[in-house]
Amino acid sequence: MVGSSRESPGKRTAEKTSLFGLVSFQPHLAIVLIFLTLTLAVVGVRVSQDSGIRRVDDLVREAQRAFAAPQKEDAGARDPADVEARVREWTGARIILPRDEELFAYTGFSREKMGRQTVAAVRFTFSGEPYLLMVVRREMIGDEGSPESLFSESGFLSGEKDGKAFVFWEREGVSYLLVTGTELEHAFDLVRRYFT
Repeated sequence: MVGSSRESPGKRTAEKTSLFGLVSFQPHLAIVLIFLTLTLAVVGVRVSQDSGIRRVDDLVREAQRAFAAPQKEDAGARDPADVEARVREWTGARIILPRDEELFAYTGFSREKMGRQTVAAVRFTFSGEPYLLMVVRREMIGDEGSPESLFSESGFLSGEKDGKAFVFWEREGVSYLLVTGTELEHAFDLVRRYFT
């Protein structure tokens, strides 16, 4: 039978029907759909991580600007309890500052606006070196209804930008950003020993 449209009886097709006969199953199509789904999931995770990095970059840029701005008249050392109360009033974040008076001197605090966010900026010196600590509640940084951490896979994000070292970390619903002109190792050690 030349030109017959009938298939030979020994040859089976790749198409199978489901239990109820409603949907036909094609293995090649299923593999392609699974691959596309996984690809979209990976791309979604990368976009989410990149948006967290962009938000932290914006915070670092603003913190460096605030760090470089001249400080008002020095009114002497501030009481850490007063600084904590003011930070709580401005941001709603409860923080505990180190109390070692020989090493730490709190020289000022201010309320900063970063976009639509209210951020508390605490100026202090540690062993004579100036530092700026920015404090903001995590939900003020993230998207609305996004309580998860910007960097769930790591505890700290640190680096140097324009000659200034910074360390970013999150703890108990509060995000912190420390900026200084000293070396990155000193800043990271300070955060690790006194703030976490």
